[in-house]
Amino acid sequence: MTRGGGSARGARFLASLVATALALVVLAAGCTGGDAGDETDAPIRGGADDLPGPLPEDVSFRKSPSNAAAAPDFSAELLDGTSVSASDLWDDRPLVLVFTAGGCNECERVHREVAEVVDGHDGAVSMLAVVRANDIQAAREFAEGQQLGYPIAVGDEGAWLSYAAEEAPLVVLIAPGGKALRGWPGDVDAGLLDEQLDKLYKESPALDE
Repeated sequence: MTRGGGSARGARFLASLVATALALVVLAAGCTGGDAGDETDAPIRGGADDLPGPLPEDVSFRKSPSNAAAAPDFSAELLDGTSVSASDLWDDRPLVLVFTAGGCNECERVHREVAEVVDGHDGAVSMLAVVRANDIQAAREFAEGQQLGYPIAVGDEGAWLSYAAEEAPLVVLIAPGGKALRGWPGDVDAGLLDEQLDKLYKESPALDE
């Protein structure tokens, strides 16, 4: 009897251990699931969280040259699906468009250099990169890896053709209100872009017309 009772107690003890172990596995799985949800909820780089904030209060810009051409407006979705129009971004400040391509080393270099120039203007300048639909995944990877802090839109062929952007990269400078000032196919000198942006401020010398 003693042996039989001991065996029963041992079996119950073993069953208790198994139940405890299973409970810990379920708890761990629940914790893991919560972490995964947090990652899913993280903002997508190049999306709405990278859109510009309010224009700094101490910044104002001059009127665009009268002979400058109107920049073509277009609408597109950012990498997180947020809809944006180019005119929203040039409404109160300059906009630098970068037509680019994911997986293109030269395009990514130009994209980074333009972002560095725009960084120097402390929120007074907008920047929007534009990729084609077949570059979405590569653009996501670039945005996540570089974390430039500026939105990336997926533009249809109409957006590309309206700026004669047959291939990337192409950089376009647009004045507040939507006048196209300069375009640089292939590459842009960072110092020259910065100089052109400086000229747009109200206290700066007039633009060369």
